[in-house]
Amino acid sequence: MTRTVIVSHSHPNFKYGGGEVAAYRQFQHLESLGEDVYFVGSTIGPEDSAKFFGATQQVLSFSPRDFCLRGRGMDGFIMEQSQIADEDWIVEFLLALRGDVYHFHHFWNIGAGTIRRLRKALPEARFICTLHELTAICANHGQMVKTSGELCYAASEVACAACIGRGPMDFVLRNFRLREMLDQFDVLLSPSEFLRERFEGWGIPKGEIKVIENGLDYDPLGTSETPEELAVKSRRFAFFGQATPTKGLDILIRAANLIEEERAESEDAGPPVQIEIYGLDQNRFAALWPEVAVPSSVRFRGRYRPQDCIEIMKRFGWIIIPSVWWENSPVIIQEARAAGTPMLASDIGGMKEKTEGWGIHFSVGDPAALAAAIGTVHNRPEILAEYKRRITPPLDLAGFVRDWKMLCGLDVGAPAPVIASQTPVLAAAGGTRRRSKR
Repeated sequence: MTRTVIVSHSHPNFKYGGGEVAAYRQFQHLESLGEDVYFVGSTIGPEDSAKFFGATQQVLSFSPRDFCLRGRGMDGFIMEQSQIADEDWIVEFLLALRGDVYHFHHFWNIGAGTIRRLRKALPEARFICTLHELTAICANHGQMVKTSGELCYAASEVACAACIGRGPMDFVLRNFRLREMLDQFDVLLSPSEFLRERFEGWGIPKGEIKVIENGLDYDPLGTSETPEELAVKSRRFAFFGQATPTKGLDILIRAANLIEEERAESEDAGPPVQIEIYGLDQNRFAALWPEVAVPSSVRFRGRYRPQDCIEIMKRFGWIIIPSVWWENSPVIIQEARAAGTPMLASDIGGMKEKTEGWGIHFSVGDPAALAAAIGTVHNRPEILAEYKRRITPPLDLAGFVRDWKMLCGLDVGAPAPVIASQTPVLAAAGGTRRRSKR
């Protein structure tokens, strides 16, 4: 019987980001197959923990197999818990689940030291890590965007020291420790070729990282559209995303202002552009970019249920992803493919890779370029129809689990195990078995 423990830096019940969503969908699918699987997420830090946990509470249980740990904050530079006592109980908790396979989606909030100690205690367990972004390479939130706002194309100790404001030797030690931590894993996975190439450029040997797209649960049945419906949708654009500065929503709103200005100067402007924003309200936008006026063509729709995303996307002709950092494999790209809705995307990183052939790219961080891209497809149902025909379905969860097991050397032909009814006793377990090698 194989027991899998899926560990994420966050829990989607509290934060709906791509990495935690991919991890949780994997857990849910394996559980639906009757496999012996657990999910362990975390809260982001002390603020969220104080909202949802009692004064001395360390773990929330959403089900006997679905847990959220209390995140107390950690040292984001060295990726270690700030207090050894926090590392102690996280190690104890993960050990007590007695996994044969530990699949980490990121290591933020879990800690590099936690992984080292768990690996030492369980030398024969299979350790897997999905690299969802560039935290191991970049100390500036893993985004490889300089503190000046410029895109960063490669890390080096001297350049990173100048950017972050620490000594070069700090980065020598950081790089050594994080590469050593990654070496604890039997399998390294990346959802994009872009991310794999960045890690290889940083020093991970070629061939060590396997590329597998994140799985998506969706209804593959498409819908046919009348010419009239296509005409309406060709004038409708949408943004889906979190309220963070690097998502580039200000670029979209600035582009919308440019379009409105051009329409005001035109004698034959035609039907107006319609842009809807999902994921935040206008007050949150104003708090982030108080200097940016919101034109009448933009409507803020606030938060939405993740399970409704694909159906909402089907109402639009184009989804816009204007992020100004190296996105790896944004979940909204898979959701747009599932909805059959093409995209306008920044021309860097995983955004460019994942929309190649069925999306239109524009220069990252350039409102005028985005406004021009919108102008080329606005009110053009024939272009919309052509790009919709180019979309191929994303990898579903069944396909993901099949490929995941194959790439990770797991037994794809074994029958589904019988799940034990009781939750393991939460006590530390040691181990002297030999570690498996990559």
